[in-house]
Amino acid sequence: MKYAVFSDIHSNYEALKVCLKKIEEISVDAYAFCGDLIGYGPSPEECAQAVMKLKNFIPVMGNHDMSLFRSDFFNWFSDYARQSIIYTQKHLSQKSKDFISSFAESYQGKDFAMVHGSFFDPYRDYLLTAEQFILNLDKWQGNLCFVGHSHVPFIMSYKSNHMPQVDVFLGSDVTIKMLPGMRYIINPGSLGQPRDTNSMASFGIFDSAQQTFRLIRLPYDIKTVQKQMQKAALPGILSTRLSHGN
Repeated sequence: MKYAVFSDIHSNYEALKVCLKKIEEISVDAYAFCGDLIGYGPSPEECAQAVMKLKNFIPVMGNHDMSLFRSDFFNWFSDYARQSIIYTQKHLSQKSKDFISSFAESYQGKDFAMVHGSFFDPYRDYLLTAEQFILNLDKWQGNLCFVGHSHVPFIMSYKSNHMPQVDVFLGSDVTIKMLPGMRYIINPGSLGQPRDTNSMASFGIFDSAQQTFRLIRLPYDIKTVQKQMQKAALPGILSTRLSHGN
């Protein structure tokens, strides 16, 4: 099976269009989504409609997604994040809200596991360190788990009785081969709002037969998104950070 793996779209339809076009060229069997379809960006309905059309779509819920349905999540956000959720509530159809509400908290499949943050707290934890890898180790099965939330593409690799190694993906097209006897946690980065000082959209391709993961970065029309955000009166910081990837 070949999977497109992506996370943290955050209502950025311009970035999503570019990535889905590339994924279509590659040809995949299924789509694994690590959460946060909405929030921050100007096009929640367009993104929801595009993702709804994908065949064999496997999603988990992100914290921004959950904030549509639980006020305690909404209150946890910063002021500018809350403003974007209020905007999203007004510009998202009931059909799209129902679709997002169906996302699972986590996923455990034959080829991989998946959660937005961590298995201890899927919505608030940022899984970033070797110590967190060890704490989550017995919460999922198999050799591979995908996470999102931090907007930074990385791979953690673990061999029994050794501390996990954490490596950030560098470059615009990088393929790694997963080795027998190792366990991995991979973050495909953010498709719609990268925060690793690289403004290009980020996603991955996982080939379960070859046991490879390919990280791909693509440029998209950031200025158009920024104009849309300005027109929507979304907070300026959400727009300017797209240019710098932070």
